[in-house]
Amino acid sequence: MAFKYKVIGFDLDGTLINTLPDLTLVVNSMFLEHGLPTVTQEKVLSWVGKGADIFFQNAVNYTGKLFDAMQLTSMRASFDKFYATYVCEESTLYPNVKETLEALKAKGFTLVVITNKPTHLVEPVLRAFGIYSLFSETLGGQSLPKIKPNPDPMWFICKKFGIQPSELLFVGDSENDVIASTRAGCDVVGLTYGYNYNVPIEQANPTFVTSNFADVLEIATKEI
Repeated sequence: MAFKYKVIGFDLDGTLINTLPDLTLVVNSMFLEHGLPTVTQEKVLSWVGKGADIFFQNAVNYTGKLFDAMQLTSMRASFDKFYATYVCEESTLYPNVKETLEALKAKGFTLVVITNKPTHLVEPVLRAFGIYSLFSETLGGQSLPKIKPNPDPMWFICKKFGIQPSELLFVGDSENDVIASTRAGCDVVGLTYGYNYNVPIEQANPTFVTSNFADVLEIATKEI
């Protein structure tokens, strides 16, 4: 049986794992350490999806305060400290993720992760949920010079595994995932349950849209 896709790529936060509770812990711990009021998960949801630097900047901007360089340096040190501390305190796998990944692997697909999450945190998170061994490559925010929405990570994967962009299916929850995949020439599954600045993923025009991770198996195994 011949399938169109040979490699399936996945975003991490908001796609495989619901890390919003831990991301909220990170921000609130930083705020408390600097005498600032805490925020809700709903607010933090609108800040994530474009990497740690922009996440931090969004949090700072939300305070409405002006900080000098020394204060910002101190806040960023707190942010980085808590980001590394709260890796899997309250995070959970989304429904059907592990079973679907295992089924895809059993079908012979090569699985990879392409995330803007800090590179040094990617492996610990995946290991904590027992899915690290399912992936043949993991790219984080510092793995390459450019991150999503730049298409370079997708092209890197294509080159590494000797495939055409049309043979890579990417699965993500944000506009960045759709833009990067489209620019690279890859089909993309847009998940409706993740982090996209509270904007419906349909507006980004992904190739496929679903609210159920298990549907990725059906999409990937359509015969040519």
